[in-house]
Amino acid sequence: MERETKGILSAIVGSVLFVLSLFVVMPIESLYLHSLTLMFVAVVMIGIGTAIAKGFDRSLDIRSSSCYYCDGKGTIETDNGIETCPRCGGTGESPDDE
Repeated sequence: MERETKGILSAIVGSVLFVLSLFVVMPIESLYLHSLTLMFVAVVMIGIGTAIAKGFDRSLDIRSSSCYYCDGKGTIETDNGIETCPRCGGTGESPDDE
């Protein structure tokens, strides 16, 4: 299965689990705490599944060689005018410690 399909499936299963937990399990007094735990798990499944389906998880692994603070230009605009980027020192490249 592709990642997007797994993500959509996880979001759908989480949605069904949430609805079942809300309307079937929660009205039973002895299972109230279990229902809340199940709802939490369902919400996490929905969030992670949606992130995987949209591809947000792939962008976390990709490193950028340019500085995110100045967008690789080496300078930033401030109230005093244009100054050297304090993060990359004007090189426009991301530091090695990332």
